[in-house]
Formats: sequence, structure tokens, C-alpha cells
Amino acid sequence: METVRIRTPQSLLRLLPRLIGPTEAPSLIALPFERGRSGMPMVLDLPHDRSIAAIARAIRAGSRGADAVVLVACLEAPIGAAPLPLRSELDRLVDRLASVRLRCLEVLALAPDAWGDYASPEGARGPLAELDLLDDPAPGVPALPAIPGVPVFSDVPAARAVERWLDSIDPVHLEAAVDAPIPALERAVELASRLDDGPGPLGIDPAREAALAIALVAHPMLRDLAIELAIDGVDTAAATLAAIDEHGSLAGDTAAERFLGCGPEPDPERLHDRLRRWTAIAEVAPLEARGPLLVIVGFLHFFVGRGRTAGRCAELAMAVDPDLTMAPLLRDIVDAKGAPDWVLHVRPDSRLRPGDRE
Repeated sequence: METVRIRTPQSLLRLLPRLIGPTEAPSLIALPFERGRSGMPMVLDLPHDRSIAAIARAIRAGSRGADAVVLVACLEAPIGAAPLPLRSELDRLVDRLASVRLRCLEVLALAPDAWGDYASPEGARGPLAELDLLDDPAPGVPALPAIPGVPVFSDVPAARAVERWLDSIDPVHLEAAVDAPIPALERAVELASRLDDGPGPLGIDPAREAALAIALVAHPMLRDLAIELAIDGVDTAAATLAAIDEHGSLAGDTAAERFLGCGPEPDPERLHDRLRRWTAIAEVAPLEARGPLLVIVGFLHFFVGRGRTAGRCAELAMAVDPDLTMAPLLRDIVDAKGAPDWVLHVRPDSRLRPGDRE
């Protein structure tokens, strides 16, 4: 039996087609819950003044053992910016269900142009693009074949070379890189496309630089710095690094917002390039060191609108290292948002943060 956690109205609405098939309007979907586990959904008529009592009885009768229910009104007409329809009728239905000890967890609307939430003033609503993220890429994001998927480890000469370098990194050299991480991370990323070439004529070995980057991102702060370098570049990452010890730093707060997919759209060409290069490094990393690399690649997939692939990277990272706290955070962000604001074209004042809704 598959277990799916529902944390937001969006995740619940995305799940409906898997529970009942195509949603047809006009109709009212009632999804019962018993101690947090969903039961058999019901599809009924939308309520009107004379049918509210009958609908309440039908939901109660079909929800034996349930202690709560979610209601979704599937509407025929677009809702635009107007107040959600049927609010009075649904409020009365909620009261009727409460009188027979069936609590309504959510009352939502699903229209041809948007989804809505009756619990918010005037009925909050969001674009249907938020609900169409079961496949990658997210709606509106071009499918680019050159973008890799989940990193797949391969026992190639480059992987063996990286492992040898990891075993022999000079602690003094590593400490120096920790003190000045941006040049070391940038050098490894720059050389990532040449991992199979071996040392160059000047003695620069891409495998050695990749090994150093793998060792660096084992530090949580430097892993996060690598992600910020990929999305916003050297200047922004340097500002964050310089302000890392300052309480309430604007740079630090801004970096945290970026991880949630907020703010201006990053340069897509740079983001796609960094995704390819970090994937190449992840694919030659030893298993025990691969968790932070999977987190980096997962966040970059999230940033380009590939939420499902990002979630898979997070799950693999958790399997490699259950103590890696950033992996479940990435999973939660993907569950809550699906894709960043710049992919979904969400206004800054309508952001949904992970953990805001349960």
C-alpha cells in the first residue's frame, strides 16, 4: 500500500485524480478520514438550500468510522477574482456534519481556471499550474533533453580517481579550501565536464578538484553555499558568506528565501549548466559521500521546475545519510510548493511556506 502525506491543499487536490479519476463538474467530492488516514471518496451533487440535510446524511452514512472529512466543490464556471460561490451552502453543510461528529478539515473549490480555499477571507485561490506537477518538467518549463535526471553512479575511471583523491586529501589543503571555499567550489564545477579526461598538461586533475569539492560540501554551510553559487553566482554567495555570523543578516535571510523558491527568476542558462556539472560530480562520488551531492542536485532540479526529480534526489539522500537534515527539508519544500515562485508565476505576497499548513 502506497503512503502519501498530504500537507497542503495543493497536494490534496493533486491527489484527487488518483483517487477518483477525472474530476467532473458540477459535483461535490467528500474524502473521509479516520485518525488521519483517508477512506473511500464520495462524489455527490453540489449543495443547494433543500439538499444540504440529505447530502450531510449521505456523507455521514458513507463515512462509517470516520472522524473528519475534506470537501471539494468542483465548479463549472471560472472563479476569477470573485468571491467563491456556494460559500453559504457549504458553511451550512459543514455545520450539519459537525452536528453528527464529522469535522471538516478543508473546504476547497476546484474550477476551470483556479483552485480556491473557503477557509480564507474572500476565498484564497491559486493557479491550476500548482496542481499539475506530477510529471516533470513543471507546466510552462521547456523540456530540455540535455538536462540530466537523478544522478546514477557509474564505476568509471573518474569515480575511482575521485575516491583515491578523497582518501589522500592533504588536511592543510582542505583547511585552506574551507577558509576560502568559493574558488575551490567554482574550480571543481568548471572542470566537472572534463572528469573523464584525467590530468591536463599543467598537472590540473579534474578528479582531484571534484574530490576537494565533495569534501567541502560535507560541511552543511558549504553545501548550502554551493547551492547559492549555482543559483545566484559568486557575488551573492560571497555576500552571504561574509554575513554568515551576523545575526539577522539580510544576505542570510535572502539566501534562505531562495531555497524556498522565492525571489526573482535566476538565469536559466547558468542554472541548467550548474545542474549538469553538479550531476557529473555526484555520479562519481563514493556512496558514503553522495548525500550532500544529491541534496545540491535536488535543489537545482527544484529550481528548474522538476519537483518530482528533486523529491527523488531527496529520498535517495535520506537513504544514504538519515542524519542529513537538508534532505527532508527539500522533500517538504517540494511537497508544499512543487516548483519555485518563478516557475508558477506566484506573486511575492501569495507565497506558501512549508509548514504553514498541515
